Amino acid sequence: MIEFKNVSKTFAGQQKNKHVKAVENVSLNVADGEIYGVMGYSGAGKSTLIRMINGLEKPSSGQVIVNGESVADLSKPDLLKLRRKIGMIFQSYNLLVTANVFQNIVLPLTLEGIDKTEATQRAEKYLKIVDLWEKRDSFPAQLSGGQRQRVAVARALAHEPKILLSDEATSALDPETTESILSLLLKINQELGITIFLITHEMEVIQRICDRVAVLDQGVIVEEGNVVDVFTKPQQEITKRFAGVSDTLGVPRDILAPYQETKQLVSLQFVGDSANNPLLSQLQEKFKITPDILAGSMGYMKREPYGRLLVYLKTDDRSQYEAALQYIRDQNVHVEEVEV
Repeated sequence: MIEFKNVSKTFAGQQKNKHVKAVENVSLNVADGEIYGVMGYSGAGKSTLIRMINGLEKPSSGQVIVNGESVADLSKPDLLKLRRKIGMIFQSYNLLVTANVFQNIVLPLTLEGIDKTEATQRAEKYLKIVDLWEKRDSFPAQLSGGQRQRVAVARALAHEPKILLSDEATSALDPETTESILSLLLKINQELGITIFLITHEMEVIQRICDRVAVLDQGVIVEEGNVVDVFTKPQQEITKRFAGVSDTLGVPRDILAPYQETKQLVSLQFVGDSANNPLLSQLQEKFKITPDILAGSMGYMKREPYGRLLVYLKTDDRSQYEAALQYIRDQNVHVEEVEV
C-alpha cells in the first residue's frame, strides 16, 4: 500500500550552503489494512515523512510509492486523484469556524465536484459513524476538543479514502478523549478496512492501536517491526526511553539497596497468555520462594496483555532460586536479574 525506498529529504538552511537533513535513507513498507505508527521526538522528521505520502513534500532522493505509483513522478491531475484517496487528520482539527458540523463535511465534497445529494448522504453516514449526527447543526466553538477531532475524522472519511494519515491527532487531547479517538480509529480500520499511517510522540497511541512501528531519531529509522517485539525487547536507548524500560521500574536505587547483598532482585516481563499465568503463586508452591513485589505495571499492546514486575525472590537456597529462574523462562516470561 505504502512504500518508502531509500528516501531522504534535505531542506536549505538559513545560512548559505547550510542544509538540514530531515529524513535520511528511510525504507519501510505499510501493508494494506494495517495501522502503522512512526514514533519520534519533536524534530525527528515525522511530519516530513508523512507529508511525502500525499505529495505535500517531495523526497530529495529515493521513492515514495503509494498503490504502486511513485508519488513524486505523478502529473498534477494524477496527484490530485491520489490525494482524493488519502484522508488526513491533524492536531489542530482545521475546521471552518463559520460553518456548522454538517457544512464542514459537505462543503469540501461539493468543492471536489460531488453532487449535493451524494455529499449530503455521505455527511450523514460518516457523522453517524463518529457518533456526532446529533451535533450536525452545532458550530466548532460549541464542541469539545474530542468532538472537533471526530468532525475532522468524519470529514476525512467522507472522501472515502483508502488511506488515512494522522498527524499527531491526539496530542492536544486529554487521556480520556484520546482513548475515545483511538477507539474510533480502531473501529474505522476494522470496519472500513482503511489503512492508517500515523505519527506521534505518545507511546500510549502506539501501544493502543498500532500493528507495527518505526522509531525515528534525527531522520533515521533506528528500530522497526511488530509493536510487541519492538517495545518489549528494545535495542536502542531512544526506544527504551519511549517504552519506559528501566530495570528498576522507576524505584529509586537507594530504596533497593537492602536487596543488593543477596542479588535476587529480578525484572519480569509478561506478554500475551503468560500475563494471565499465576506465576508468583507457583513459585511459592514449587520452590518455597516468597516473592516480594516492589513495583509493577499492566497494560495492552493493541490486543496483547503486557505487564512488568520488579520482584525480590526471597529464599536462602540459591539452588532453588536458580531453578525458579529457569522455571520462569520456561513459562515464556522474560526475566532479568537487576543489579542495584
